[in-house]
Amino acid sequence: MNPKEFEELVCEHFRNKGYNVEATSYCNDYGVDLFAYKGNEKIAVQAKMYGGGSRKINRQMVMELHGAKDYFDCTKAVIATDGALLPDAIEVARKLKIDIINIDFSAILTPHETKLDDKTFESIWEQYIIPLQGKTLIRSNGETNKILKIDWSEVKRITSNGNEGKIKIEIFRLAINKLLEEGSITRDYINQNYVSRASSGIILILSQVPFFQLTSKPTGLKYIK
Repeated sequence: MNPKEFEELVCEHFRNKGYNVEATSYCNDYGVDLFAYKGNEKIAVQAKMYGGGSRKINRQMVMELHGAKDYFDCTKAVIATDGALLPDAIEVARKLKIDIINIDFSAILTPHETKLDDKTFESIWEQYIIPLQGKTLIRSNGETNKILKIDWSEVKRITSNGNEGKIKIEIFRLAINKLLEEGSITRDYINQNYVSRASSGIILILSQVPFFQLTSKPTGLKYIK
């Protein structure tokens, strides 16, 4: 199961409880994956499929969802996950009255077959990014990134400085969807939307996708249709 299918599962969970569900745009969702409506209720829902990896939901994610809930004038916020929360995230969620629901996807959706020629975040991640695990990527200047592990939560790598680091999947989703929708992305845009110093690594990894081409002035990528 990929994150898109997990979101569909979360949608089904709320539909079964009598809610009308609206999925959000990946580029402008502010961390909200779907809205659930019933009567005077408007719930901001964030779906986090972390059960297959070591990453856990942290307090920053909880606080960001709380801000998005208020921004969209929602009555409530919910994190739906198959994974776990760090203790401080549980504490913050309790303080901010954000509900946590655990979703068991073992018994619900029919598996979705992704077409290899589909250009979606999920298909690109499955077909081109996950297979990079274990490989060493080389920049034009000879610097390397060794990819240690890739799952549906993050990329673990050894940088050109020899340091082990992680890049969260959310910034890859943002970058890929912007490329597909607008045709290009700059390293500066990535820096503005990701607090960690990883834009060069993100550009290097995404440049391995055959239809994402490196650009200069400004440094970035463009989508070759």
